[in-house]
Amino acid sequence: MISEPIPPLDRRLVVILRTTVKELNLSARAYSRILIVARRIAECAQAKRIATSHLLEAIQFCTLRGDR
Repeated sequence: MISEPIPPLDRRLVVILRTTVKELNLSARAYSRILIVARRIAECAQAKRIATSHLLEAIQFCTLRGDR
């Protein structure tokens, strides 16, 4: 399975993601999963880029799901 590249994140989203990973002690795999889920959410919303709401929804989904 070939995965599509994650579109570049703006600085604010990078800060949110890094802070979340650090505070929740998430693994590199969880970090990647959050980005993949955020990209899928953005695609479903027909957005060209990942928005803050997409990233936050992905973080919520992945942490509730138990990705660590």
